[in-house]
Amino acid sequence: MSLDIFSPIKRVKKRGKAKDNFDKVIDIIEKFAPREHLSEREAFYYNYRMMEQYKRPLLGLLETASQISLLKSDQEAHARKLFPRLKAFYDVNGKLTMEEAAEDVSLVRRFHNFFTLFYGRKDLSGDDIRDWLSR
Repeated sequence: MSLDIFSPIKRVKKRGKAKDNFDKVIDIIEKFAPREHLSEREAFYYNYRMMEQYKRPLLGLLETASQISLLKSDQEAHARKLFPRLKAFYDVNGKLTMEEAAEDVSLVRRFHNFFTLFYGRKDLSGDDIRDWLSR
């Protein structure tokens, strides 16, 4: 039995061509996002694109999250742009005002979690986030 040393033992799956706007944005995000949090991103964000009421706010959130150049140039401005998108995703019915959302402990925690899952930032505190949003 002869083995071909140039043939890979395990074939690497490549994502197919982008099918819709979600796939395009997800491909952009997956180029810079930490690999160890892929399963969490899929479970807590990407899977919601199947539910009609979450499609529009999720797409806006992911499009804003994919703007990595704004994050690198001005993290605070990116956070202020990202938070209303996250609020729209988690508050689909629009029950909270922006002021209430900035003070909501669970939403601030989710915002912190979002930065960890998408950008690998674990060093942010709730006070840092509230400071950004209060300006």
